[in-house]
Amino acid sequence: MNSATNAPQVGLDRVTPSYCRVVLDNPPLNLVGPEFVPQMREIVTTLENDDRVKVVVFESAVDGFFLNHSDFLANFEDLTSLPQGPTGLEAWPDVLVRLTRAPFVSIALIRGRATGNGSELVLSCDMSFASRERALLSQWEVGGGHRRWRRAMARLPRVMGRGRALEVLLGADDVRGVDAELFGYVNRALPDAELDNFVDALATRIASFDKWAIANTKRLVNEASLPPDVEIRAGWDACMASIKRPAAQERIKALLEQGLQEPGESENRLGSYVGQLDLKRER
Repeated sequence: MNSATNAPQVGLDRVTPSYCRVVLDNPPLNLVGPEFVPQMREIVTTLENDDRVKVVVFESAVDGFFLNHSDFLANFEDLTSLPQGPTGLEAWPDVLVRLTRAPFVSIALIRGRATGNGSELVLSCDMSFASRERALLSQWEVGGGHRRWRRAMARLPRVMGRGRALEVLLGADDVRGVDAELFGYVNRALPDAELDNFVDALATRIASFDKWAIANTKRLVNEASLPPDVEIRAGWDACMASIKRPAAQERIKALLEQGLQEPGESENRLGSYVGQLDLKRER
């Protein structure tokens, strides 16, 4: 299955002039491919250039998936050949860094799977709130035979500590919403029935405050808590190179043969499938 489509994969909903929602909508699995990244970049640019915007909520229109891993059936060069952004970084890292630096507040509303790129988006948002029953977060790349780029490895130890970060990165397993809250992966895990109202109330409250105060508070917190951008470029290059390694290609191929990138158990229980990959191949 190739996720390439001419249909919009990212939408912008203006709740009020100061409060926007970005809707991630690439069914059936919300994969990240060469079409998704430029659309996301365009929306982030639009939000950056609108002085009225104070808070942005990222949510999904795809049942069971907040934002997923990369589309491994897409043309790899279509993604790596996208022009660099204004930060000087490659297209996807550029979007995430700009989101973290933006003068508005970004909130991830996580219902469903946030894997790989989805986890990166969660870590780049200023706050994140997950469904206790339906959220699954993971950095599964080690299980797929490749490495995550440096942003995740730099951010995770800062938010949850070294040991738990290594558990997430090297365990390559799914983290449920309740455990994500315990780890510090997300701000809070809320009952699914309460999640939307909680996030909407918080976003509406923040949107009522002064933009200068919001932007400068965020800037000062960033200075105290974020890894330097100089770490990111080399990490991205190493991540892209690692995907081309024969061992990584072999593991990704095996996962594709077991149903990766198709609706069903392989995507729904990705952490379990990754952990059992070698056992299944030895039988």
